[in-house]
Amino acid sequence: MYSVEWQKRGLPHAHILIWLLNKLHSNEVDDIISAEIPDPVTDPRLHDIVTTQMVHGPCGALNPLSPCMADGKCTKRYPRPLVAETVTGNDGYPVYRRRSKEDNGRTIKVKVQNQEIEIGNEFIVPYCPLLSRIFETHANVESCHSAKSIKYLCKYVTKGSDMAVFGIASENANDEISNFQMGRYVSTNEALWRLLSFQIHERYPTVVHLAVHLENGQRVYFTEANAAQRAERPPSTTLTSFFAMCEADPFAATLMYVEMPKYYTWNQSTKKFQRRKQGTPVPDWPQVFSTDALGRMYTVHPRNDECFICDCSCQLLGLLENDSHWDLTLADSVVSSNAYQIRTLFAIIITTCFPSQPIQLWNKYKDAICEDILHRLRIQTNNPDIQITDEIYNEGLILIEDQCLTIANKLLIEVGMIAPNRSMHDSFNQELNRELQYNVDTLQEFVRNNVPLLNEQQKQVYETLMQAVDNNTGGLFFLDAPGGTGKTFVISLILATIRSRCDIALALASSGIAATLLDGGRTAHSALKLPLNLNTIDTPTCNISRSSAMGKLLMQCKLIVWDECTMAHKKSLEALNFTLKDLRRNNNIFGGLMILLAGDFRQTLPVVPRGTPADELNACLKASPLWNNVKIIANH
Repeated sequence: MYSVEWQKRGLPHAHILIWLLNKLHSNEVDDIISAEIPDPVTDPRLHDIVTTQMVHGPCGALNPLSPCMADGKCTKRYPRPLVAETVTGNDGYPVYRRRSKEDNGRTIKVKVQNQEIEIGNEFIVPYCPLLSRIFETHANVESCHSAKSIKYLCKYVTKGSDMAVFGIASENANDEISNFQMGRYVSTNEALWRLLSFQIHERYPTVVHLAVHLENGQRVYFTEANAAQRAERPPSTTLTSFFAMCEADPFAATLMYVEMPKYYTWNQSTKKFQRRKQGTPVPDWPQVFSTDALGRMYTVHPRNDECFICDCSCQLLGLLENDSHWDLTLADSVVSSNAYQIRTLFAIIITTCFPSQPIQLWNKYKDAICEDILHRLRIQTNNPDIQITDEIYNEGLILIEDQCLTIANKLLIEVGMIAPNRSMHDSFNQELNRELQYNVDTLQEFVRNNVPLLNEQQKQVYETLMQAVDNNTGGLFFLDAPGGTGKTFVISLILATIRSRCDIALALASSGIAATLLDGGRTAHSALKLPLNLNTIDTPTCNISRSSAMGKLLMQCKLIVWDECTMAHKKSLEALNFTLKDLRRNNNIFGGLMILLAGDFRQTLPVVPRGTPADELNACLKASPLWNNVKIIANH
């Protein structure tokens, strides 16, 4: 897929995503992507393209006046470190091979401020030799292989054109609401592109989502006028239409459900599949054409028990993929791995791979999973004749559930497994151990090494927040930081400092992608048990009691960090505020607990003068189109 974007000066460029059929391993990256100067003798054409189109800057100490410089550093992180081999990076992108001059790396001479200087591979933007030869232009190519990079891929490919907030001067200076309007900057080049109806974005091949539901379990939209009619005759879905086509069309009866989009189109208005009229003719079937379209079925969650009953029936008919590959995976693990590794593999499979019948896998391999527990019990009791019992199986289930909580914050019953028999105190210990399991020595070393790296603004934020933590005064703090300014770095340093003291600091985020960027991060909805229907509840609360594990944890917590809080509904913060007051028996804001809300507030809130009265500020916020559900808490 790709999307075309225009800069302020009107110059267009494209963001392109390509999914590879086979996974690209780290030892294969150099075959596709390079970050080095080509050989001018063996490939002079590519050498000319790279040296004229793919050199960043130079900047840094060689050119402090480069446009990419800010606060004495390059905003694009150049010059890059020189490495002998390509290695997998921690941020989702590989660290590409950039050999030094002593390691047979090449150099070129460029002019900077009327002076000729020599630079090496540290200033080369990653490129694909094939694409550079074809287009002979600047084309930055990256290999993305981690979930941490998904956030940035979605941001740059689907964020749309640049937006601008502008103010209109008014004779009435107090009319602040009319002073803010959202506007689009459209250059002449973009206007011409759109007038001529050129493509701005495209996705290939076509992907058709296929519904999965039980009988009369599809989603239906209705109004007061047609509610009875929709209840009596609900509209067709891709699944019900597939069943109807199998009865009426002999060719459709030969297809699997996911193969339908390849030969049929889905008519959204009539809610029916229709044969494609263009494409490659199918042999022996007149008037049947095939294309490259793909069908993608919605995932059936393991907690949807009734659908899994249907899954079992479909598996008996050979219509669905079964758990044979997970069975073989565990069988291989039993031969070559110890019990702890088998438990870890089993926890990963049931939490992330969604097997259809996890209980059958447990019953088949529970002896191997609990083998070390039996061995430990025999040593402790000095009785080699002890045989495996239900209590040992239960201990194995508890260990697996602990790993599932660490991996996906899910109990075994939530992934279709048997719930272990554990007391509430054990559950509390698990929640407490989750927040106290960090290595203190490692955290202290991390703090010592990274505190000196803070710039002046980051240091001010760090010292202010740590002073508030030390004073135990609580309060609500806002960390306003656009992307790329080191917000995550500062938050990670604050969390590490508190945890290095054996205190508890919860790291929350509004989205799962943002949560992966924080050590021990979890989504706010899963950790705080927030209600899903926030819009319809006047006074929402978190589903946390004083006797629950999370309730006891919140009473001992020193700090809660909520990243990307601007993406959360205002009532989620109200629910947390009310819950903490009740849990901590404290009527101060958030029960006297220190809360740090982080995000890029400048993209969501208008700028108002300091000292604006609360009523005018509320009116201005109400007019903001990006965050119109904010309210001001008096005196805070």
